[in-house]
Amino acid sequence: MVRFWKRFLSGEKGQALPIVLAVLVLGGLTIAVSLSYTTTSLKGGQILQEKMKGAYAAGAGVEHVLWSLENSISPLTQLPENINRMEVNIQTEDKGTYTLYFGELIETGHHSDWLDIDGDMVWNEGAQAYEYTVTVTWQPESGEPEIHLEEVGARIPVGYSYQAGSATSFGENLSTNEPDETLDGHGAYLLNWELPPPRPSVTEDEPVQTQTFYITGEGSQEGHYAWVVANRSDIGAVGEITGASYKITAIATRPESGKTTAKIVANVMIEDGTIHIVSWLISS
Repeated sequence: MVRFWKRFLSGEKGQALPIVLAVLVLGGLTIAVSLSYTTTSLKGGQILQEKMKGAYAAGAGVEHVLWSLENSISPLTQLPENINRMEVNIQTEDKGTYTLYFGELIETGHHSDWLDIDGDMVWNEGAQAYEYTVTVTWQPESGEPEIHLEEVGARIPVGYSYQAGSATSFGENLSTNEPDETLDGHGAYLLNWELPPPRPSVTEDEPVQTQTFYITGEGSQEGHYAWVVANRSDIGAVGEITGASYKITAIATRPESGKTTAKIVANVMIEDGTIHIVSWLISS
């Protein structure tokens, strides 16, 4: 093949020009494609960077509302200064009193204060596990002689799990059956015991009922809470974490174009001065 090209080109003084031109054309096409790809990558990077700046700006709007609610100040509807050269408009919706039940925010019943619920986690050296106790207490102000219970449960901390069969170790439990186990969006186990008829109850004579079990794991012990569901719609679900619920919407926009760069919708609850962020959704 090499000898063929040598013979073809020898004595042909103009034959190299078309080949060079062809190579230049092919090179030009390759360069054009590369430049197009580079331009697209740069534009994509700029769009991503703008969205990140918008998310930070909208996040600042949500943080302002949280600070305002924590300090009993009416939140602004727009930040006074632009963040990352973007306007931030805010809407704060007071949804009323809600409680955390089975990983969800639900509206409290009219007489939810007739029951009290508490979850406690302590180390048991003998069992080499954490002993978790859910305590349900009848409230004297209810005026009701007896309140039957349908469910009892708890969210245990992330990184911990229920020790199978441990509910049977505590004969005074509301239920010695195994719980229904579900993972929430953060990776924490939600344990729930359904209490079939004849349902257990709390009364003036026996105001306290408990559900105790073992859990094992390691890591932070924050984020756990308990709940109970009464067999009465006017009481409903009573959660350990109950407070004022708010829906916060913060939108970051470019002032010159009005284009939305990021939107954050956060659902939060304030309980005894503590802010619980239930959900945080970012979109554009």
